[in-house]
Amino acid sequence: MSRCARLIRIGVLATALSVQGVVAHSAPLDAQVKAAYLINFTRYIVWPSNAGHMLCLVGADEVADWLERNQGKSGLPVRRLLEPAEVEGCTVLFLGRDSTQTRNWLNAARDRAILTVSEQGGFLQKGGVINLIPQGNTLRFEVNLDSAVRAKLQFSSRLLALAAHVEGGGQ
Repeated sequence: MSRCARLIRIGVLATALSVQGVVAHSAPLDAQVKAAYLINFTRYIVWPSNAGHMLCLVGADEVADWLERNQGKSGLPVRRLLEPAEVEGCTVLFLGRDSTQTRNWLNAARDRAILTVSEQGGFLQKGGVINLIPQGNTLRFEVNLDSAVRAKLQFSSRLLALAAHVEGGGQ
């Protein structure tokens, strides 16, 4: 790994850890780390509109709880969704491991500038943009660039350098 990639990885990890440091210890570390990833993704991805972000979560109550408690620090509004028809206004849609109807949620987000993120096996193959994957004691992510292009999202090369896996050509 190049020195630049290592420095970027250290920076993202430091940001994730600093976000964790402001949290009450009652939130599980896993939820804090996932929340930190969602917050940081908004910093390294360009959306076609600069209208601000809305983090929308499905089946990820611990992550949503953490984000809601720390909304003042992150500056990002949070919504919990129950139905795929509710994705209007979301810029990030996180489908937790407890979410169901993944294809219905992805269909609702199709042709919209929504970053779809999950932690479910096969998520990228279903059309998701980012999948969080555990590797040892860390949480990494993989990216589907073709899905990102369909969502009109532009990824920073710095973020792509940190991905455990990038698929698709993004064209």
